[in-house]
Amino acid sequence: MSSRLNRKGFLLFRKAVLIAALFMVLLYLFIPKPDITQHVSYSTAFYDNDEKLLRLNLATDDRYRLWTPIDKIPLDIQEATLLYEDQYFYQHIGINFVALTKAFYTSYIKRSRRVGASTITMQLARLRYGMNTHVIVGKLEQIFRALQIERHYSKKQILEAYFNLAPYGSNIEGVGAASLIYFDKPASKLNLPESLLLSLIPQNPTKRNPIKKTAKPVLLDTRQKLFNRWLESHPEDADWASAMQLPISVQSTSDLPFLAPHFINHLRSEYPNLKSGQYKTSINLNLQKLLERHAQSYIQRRDRDGLNNTSALLLNYKTMEVVAELGSVDFFNRKISGQVNGTLAKRSPGSTLKPFIYGLAIDEGLIHPLSLVKDAARRYGAYTPENYDQGFLGPITATESLVLSRNVPAVNLMYELKKIGLYDLLVAGGVKDLKPKEFYGLALALGGNEVTMLELVRLYAMLANFGVYKEEVILTPDPSAVVSNQSTTETEIDQYFLSNANNNNNNNGSEPTSDENRLLSPEAAYLTLQMLKQNTAVDEMEFQKETRQEYPVYWKTGTSFAFRDAWSVGVAGPYVLAVWVGNFTGEGHPSFIGGTAAGPLFFEIIRSLESYGLIKDNLSADGLNITDVDICSSTGDLPNLHCPKTKKGLFIPGKSPIKISDVHREIYIDKKTGLRACRFDAAITKKDVYEFWPSDLVTLFRQAGVVKRQPPIYLESCDINETGTRGLAPTITSPSSLISYTVRASKLKDEVLPFIATTDSDSHSLFWFIDNRFVGKVARDKPFFWHPEVGTFDVKVVDDLGRGSSTKVRVNLIQ
Repeated sequence: MSSRLNRKGFLLFRKAVLIAALFMVLLYLFIPKPDITQHVSYSTAFYDNDEKLLRLNLATDDRYRLWTPIDKIPLDIQEATLLYEDQYFYQHIGINFVALTKAFYTSYIKRSRRVGASTITMQLARLRYGMNTHVIVGKLEQIFRALQIERHYSKKQILEAYFNLAPYGSNIEGVGAASLIYFDKPASKLNLPESLLLSLIPQNPTKRNPIKKTAKPVLLDTRQKLFNRWLESHPEDADWASAMQLPISVQSTSDLPFLAPHFINHLRSEYPNLKSGQYKTSINLNLQKLLERHAQSYIQRRDRDGLNNTSALLLNYKTMEVVAELGSVDFFNRKISGQVNGTLAKRSPGSTLKPFIYGLAIDEGLIHPLSLVKDAARRYGAYTPENYDQGFLGPITATESLVLSRNVPAVNLMYELKKIGLYDLLVAGGVKDLKPKEFYGLALALGGNEVTMLELVRLYAMLANFGVYKEEVILTPDPSAVVSNQSTTETEIDQYFLSNANNNNNNNGSEPTSDENRLLSPEAAYLTLQMLKQNTAVDEMEFQKETRQEYPVYWKTGTSFAFRDAWSVGVAGPYVLAVWVGNFTGEGHPSFIGGTAAGPLFFEIIRSLESYGLIKDNLSADGLNITDVDICSSTGDLPNLHCPKTKKGLFIPGKSPIKISDVHREIYIDKKTGLRACRFDAAITKKDVYEFWPSDLVTLFRQAGVVKRQPPIYLESCDINETGTRGLAPTITSPSSLISYTVRASKLKDEVLPFIATTDSDSHSLFWFIDNRFVGKVARDKPFFWHPEVGTFDVKVVDDLGRGSSTKVRVNLIQ
């Protein structure tokens, strides 16, 4: 009876064991997949384009925890950690039963020192779930969780999670953050002594915190022991023996860099949903420090002149990467609102937009670089632009007008643009928050709007990229350089990479690119830069002293209304550089002039770049529809036989307005009287060359103080039939046949319409006719005022030499 009961009990026990085993197997098979990495937040690290750390941010729980994928973690630290913590990691299923049995016996049976016997997987379970493993219940939960993790994750994934969650002292977790903080390098660049040291810390991160002086002797001794074990399988590393004896030297969280702060804040604001991870930016730390060094030194030297703040931006137009960004001279200076990023602030650009007016005018066939433009007083309705010096230079070349930053010619060119205006170019060129076009009117030519420095730099990069507009790059367009612990499908940063992946392919900045986002023709962009190249450099110590450098700099200055903003911006080598000097409060100062406040710092930076061999001009006209020809120096046209002086000039065949000059003409002079003869007779006449300028230009020359030798009048014996066939007939500039003039009936008697014509230099008087009816005579440089009548009339003008021209005028009456 007793044996039968015993057998029955044994069978029940065996069934119970089998059921329990089956339950454990089913539990193991159907145990849910745990999350082992997404339960915590991670830090974000930003690097420069050479992988130098710029900033490491805390995770949301105030810990430094930087996600680092397993393929970025050196094999040395992986192997060293397993050697020290879990030699049989690749053999067990999450639990080392032999070690666990020994630990249980030592801790609870023998009751000697407490032994953990935790595998890497068990440690990961403790880190993930935070259980108390010093009690049996906690240890059992740890074992269960370890099995759960091993069931759903590969060994590689488990190691990856461990190395990203393991404690390394203080508030530092994960090998990625530890390597950056302690050794100022990414985990991928750890050497063997550093790898061995880090592998020791997670076992007791409080006592083995390498920042603590008391921990260093213990770490040094323990690392040596681990190194001895290491050499058993890696004898080739014996050369590291002396390095293992060196004192442990590490940095702390207080040593973390805080570099390019304006740029990093700019990046975070540009991508507010950027996920935690490691990001390689466009910044070049060497160039960033170069900008900061020169800006700080310059402001210190110029403080006595009222200059206390500056912003600067350096962009590589070939790659469109922002390589240096200085938002203010001192990020931490509250007096100047140093944390404001001046490169993103809207400011008046002053004259820095003028090059784009000239580029558009070149594209429209209005000018070429040596065309004559009029720097003279002119009214546009209620708007009368003035030059900075309150004076006028008369007729000057387009290049001189741009380099000297004359306001009136720029406004006049903008007025004459018919196809694409400056406003349209700014909109297409990425300038945001513009008011309606009508709000600015012609004042837009002189900086009547506001732009950011970044927007301005983009536009100048467009010139360097032969008229093609491109967006700037602030994060690397190479996704492999970005590390994130989260899926990146359809994220903001993915869209950024997709949009920029092909942005700069096959474009070295020296050849014309595709027509995508083209704002100017390649030829117009190139010629505009060649005009800007004529602007001479300035020195700081002597603002009036101009210097020449061997390398070309294509630059422009700008000064806003009331001296609030001083600008210098331009292209040098592969870079576009912009410098701004002013106050973030908008308060003006007499010293805030582009050429004397921003210009010296601009060239100080350029020369520093050149000293490092970074400034090499590569802009070439190869492949462009541009011709280099001789130009008559004084007229801007092709020289005729009598042009006394020529110079080389560039123009666009089929587009640029160029003709053979007719200003210099050979005439016959009576030897006795000095008057102009009708026919040549060697005995009594001689040949001489005079300049025959149109009357409007003669007036402008005279107003500018430029004396032009006028051709003498004809001898009285000359027949008008002979003189009338020589020279140029008058050209009627007012009234215009393209306009219908409207007058009110109540004011018909009071209205006047000016008749104006330009004449050849040998004219003296003009005779005006309406429908062949003589109505008045005036001097050649004076207008004739006609009291209009209703209807359509033929208007004719004849000069005193019998040369004439005509047009039509239409006058409508309204009540």
